Amino acid sequence: MFIRFCGIKSFILLLLMIIPGVGFCEVPQELPRGFGDVVLGLSVDDAKNALLAEPLFGYRGDRDVSLLPGENRTLISTAGRFFFGDCWFQFDNDFLYIITINLNREQIDYFSIFSTLSQKYGDPDSITPQKAEWKNDSVIMSLEKPLTLKYTDRTVFDALQDSSNVQLSAEEYSRNSFLERL
Repeated sequence: MFIRFCGIKSFILLLLMIIPGVGFCEVPQELPRGFGDVVLGLSVDDAKNALLAEPLFGYRGDRDVSLLPGENRTLISTAGRFFFGDCWFQFDNDFLYIITINLNREQIDYFSIFSTLSQKYGDPDSITPQKAEWKNDSVIMSLEKPLTLKYTDRTVFDALQDSSNVQLSAEEYSRNSFLERL
Protein backbone atom coordinates (compact mmCIF):
# COMPACT_ATOMS: atom_id res chain seq x y z
CA MET A 1 0.00 0.00 0.00
CA PHE A 2 2.79 2.43 0.93
CA ILE A 3 4.64 1.64 -2.35
CA ARG A 4 1.53 2.39 -4.40
CA PHE A 5 1.06 5.64 -2.51
CA CYS A 6 4.73 6.60 -3.08
CA GLY A 7 4.37 5.66 -6.75
CA ILE A 8 1.34 7.93 -7.13
CA LYS A 9 3.10 10.78 -5.32
CA SER A 10 6.12 10.39 -7.60
CA PHE A 11 3.86 10.31 -10.66
CA ILE A 12 2.03 13.48 -9.59
CA LEU A 13 5.33 15.20 -8.80
CA LEU A 14 6.66 14.23 -12.22
CA LEU A 15 3.51 15.59 -13.90
CA LEU A 16 3.83 18.86 -12.02
CA MET A 17 7.41 19.17 -13.26
CA ILE A 18 6.52 18.37 -16.88
CA ILE A 19 3.30 20.37 -17.28
CA PRO A 20 4.88 23.82 -16.76
CA GLY A 21 7.34 22.97 -19.56
CA VAL A 22 4.44 22.56 -21.99
CA GLY A 23 3.99 26.32 -21.92
CA PHE A 24 7.47 26.72 -23.39
CA CYS A 25 6.42 25.04 -26.64
CA GLU A 26 5.69 28.20 -28.55
CA VAL A 27 3.73 28.49 -31.75
CA PRO A 28 6.01 29.89 -34.48
CA GLN A 29 5.50 33.55 -35.24
CA GLU A 30 4.48 34.91 -38.64
CA LEU A 31 7.49 35.56 -40.87
CA PRO A 32 8.63 39.18 -40.82
CA ARG A 33 8.50 41.25 -44.01
CA GLY A 34 11.82 42.92 -43.23
CA PHE A 35 13.83 44.40 -40.40
CA GLY A 36 12.13 46.97 -38.17
CA ASP A 37 10.23 49.51 -40.25
CA VAL A 38 12.14 48.62 -43.43
CA VAL A 39 9.71 46.12 -44.92
CA LEU A 40 8.88 44.64 -48.28
CA GLY A 41 6.32 46.58 -50.29
CA LEU A 42 7.52 50.06 -49.32
CA SER A 43 7.83 52.68 -52.03
CA VAL A 44 11.30 54.07 -52.72
CA ASP A 45 10.50 57.27 -50.79
CA ASP A 46 9.00 55.42 -47.82
CA ALA A 47 12.00 53.07 -47.73
CA LYS A 48 14.41 56.03 -47.73
CA ASN A 49 12.59 57.51 -44.72
CA ALA A 50 12.55 54.15 -42.89
CA LEU A 51 16.28 53.66 -43.61
CA LEU A 52 17.09 57.11 -42.24
CA ALA A 53 15.26 56.22 -39.02
CA GLU A 54 17.24 52.97 -38.50
CA PRO A 55 20.94 53.74 -37.88
CA LEU A 56 22.04 50.07 -38.27
CA PHE A 57 21.60 50.37 -42.04
CA GLY A 58 23.97 53.33 -42.35
CA TYR A 59 21.86 55.02 -45.06
CA ARG A 60 23.44 58.32 -46.19
CA GLY A 61 20.69 59.66 -48.42
CA ASP A 62 20.26 59.83 -52.19
CA ARG A 63 23.94 59.09 -52.91
CA ASP A 64 23.16 55.48 -51.88
CA VAL A 65 20.44 55.18 -54.56
CA SER A 66 21.11 53.77 -58.06
CA LEU A 67 18.95 53.09 -61.08
CA LEU A 68 19.35 49.59 -62.47
CA PRO A 69 19.12 48.65 -66.13
CA GLY A 70 15.63 47.53 -67.04
CA GLU A 71 12.19 48.83 -66.42
CA ASN A 72 11.53 50.75 -63.21
CA ARG A 73 14.31 49.12 -61.19
CA THR A 74 16.04 50.89 -58.32
CA LEU A 75 18.73 49.74 -55.90
CA ILE A 76 19.66 51.29 -52.58
CA SER A 77 23.06 50.14 -51.32
CA THR A 78 24.20 50.97 -47.79
CA ALA A 79 27.25 50.27 -45.66
CA GLY A 80 25.67 49.07 -42.42
CA ARG A 81 26.91 49.61 -38.90
CA PHE A 82 27.56 47.36 -35.90
CA PHE A 83 25.84 44.04 -36.69
CA PHE A 84 25.15 45.00 -40.32
CA GLY A 85 27.63 44.98 -43.17
CA ASP A 86 26.62 45.97 -46.71
CA CYS A 87 22.87 46.00 -47.32
CA TRP A 88 20.94 46.11 -50.59
CA PHE A 89 17.34 47.05 -51.20
CA GLN A 90 15.94 46.15 -54.61
CA PHE A 91 12.83 47.79 -56.02
CA ASP A 92 10.63 46.84 -58.92
CA ASN A 93 8.03 49.35 -60.15
CA ASP A 94 8.81 51.55 -57.12
CA PHE A 95 8.14 48.78 -54.56
CA LEU A 96 10.74 47.12 -52.34
CA TYR A 97 10.81 43.41 -53.15
CA ILE A 98 14.20 42.17 -51.91
CA ILE A 99 16.09 43.15 -48.75
CA THR A 100 19.61 41.73 -48.43
CA ILE A 101 21.48 42.25 -45.17
CA ASN A 102 25.06 41.04 -44.91
CA LEU A 103 25.71 40.58 -41.23
CA ASN A 104 29.01 41.44 -39.55
CA ARG A 105 30.76 38.13 -38.79
CA GLU A 106 32.94 39.83 -36.19
CA GLN A 107 29.84 40.76 -34.18
CA ILE A 108 27.54 37.74 -34.68
CA ASP A 109 27.72 34.18 -35.98
CA TYR A 110 25.62 31.99 -38.28
CA PHE A 111 24.56 29.57 -35.55
CA SER A 112 23.21 32.37 -33.30
CA ILE A 113 21.11 33.79 -36.14
CA PHE A 114 19.93 30.33 -37.28
CA SER A 115 18.98 29.33 -33.71
CA THR A 116 17.08 32.55 -33.12
CA LEU A 117 15.18 32.31 -36.42
CA SER A 118 14.33 28.65 -35.80
CA GLN A 119 13.12 29.41 -32.30
CA LYS A 120 10.93 32.30 -33.47
CA TYR A 121 9.66 30.95 -36.82
CA GLY A 122 9.99 27.18 -36.52
CA ASP A 123 12.17 24.84 -38.51
CA PRO A 124 13.19 26.07 -41.97
CA ASP A 125 11.05 24.91 -44.90
CA SER A 126 14.22 23.97 -46.75
CA ILE A 127 17.82 23.69 -45.71
CA THR A 128 20.99 23.07 -47.72
CA PRO A 129 24.68 23.52 -46.88
CA GLN A 130 24.42 27.00 -48.45
CA LYS A 131 21.22 28.33 -46.90
CA ALA A 132 18.10 27.84 -44.79
CA GLU A 133 14.74 29.16 -46.01
CA TRP A 134 11.50 29.93 -44.24
CA LYS A 135 8.51 30.54 -46.51
CA ASN A 136 4.89 31.50 -46.45
CA ASP A 137 2.54 32.68 -49.21
CA SER A 138 4.01 36.19 -49.33
CA VAL A 139 7.59 36.09 -47.96
CA ILE A 140 10.73 34.03 -48.37
CA MET A 141 13.21 34.65 -45.58
CA SER A 142 16.60 33.04 -46.08
CA LEU A 143 19.77 32.83 -44.06
CA GLU A 144 22.65 32.26 -46.45
CA LYS A 145 26.26 31.39 -45.73
CA PRO A 146 28.58 32.87 -44.81
CA LEU A 147 26.14 35.29 -43.08
CA THR A 148 23.46 36.98 -45.18
CA LEU A 149 19.83 37.51 -44.19
CA LYS A 150 17.47 38.01 -47.11
CA TYR A 151 13.77 38.90 -47.27
CA THR A 152 12.04 38.41 -50.62
CA ASP A 153 8.50 39.33 -51.66
CA ARG A 154 7.46 35.96 -53.02
CA THR A 155 4.65 37.26 -55.22
CA VAL A 156 6.82 39.83 -57.02
CA PHE A 157 9.78 37.47 -57.27
CA ASP A 158 7.66 34.66 -58.77
CA ALA A 159 6.08 37.08 -61.25
CA LEU A 160 9.52 38.33 -62.35
CA GLN A 161 10.76 34.76 -62.68
CA ASP A 162 7.73 33.80 -64.79
CA SER A 163 8.05 36.84 -67.03
CA SER A 164 11.75 36.44 -67.75
CA ASN A 165 12.31 34.71 -71.06
CA VAL A 166 15.92 33.82 -70.48
CA GLN A 167 17.02 31.13 -72.86
CA LEU A 168 19.40 28.40 -71.85
CA SER A 169 23.07 29.11 -72.45
CA ALA A 170 24.95 26.77 -74.77
CA GLU A 171 26.61 25.17 -71.73
CA GLU A 172 23.26 24.59 -69.99
CA TYR A 173 21.77 23.20 -73.19
CA SER A 174 24.71 20.81 -73.65
CA ARG A 175 24.47 19.73 -70.03
CA ASN A 176 20.73 19.02 -70.34
CA SER A 177 21.29 17.10 -73.57
CA PHE A 178 23.99 15.00 -71.91
CA LEU A 179 21.77 14.25 -68.91
CA GLU A 180 18.92 13.15 -71.19
CA ARG A 181 21.23 10.64 -72.83
CA LEU A 182 22.02 8.88 -69.54
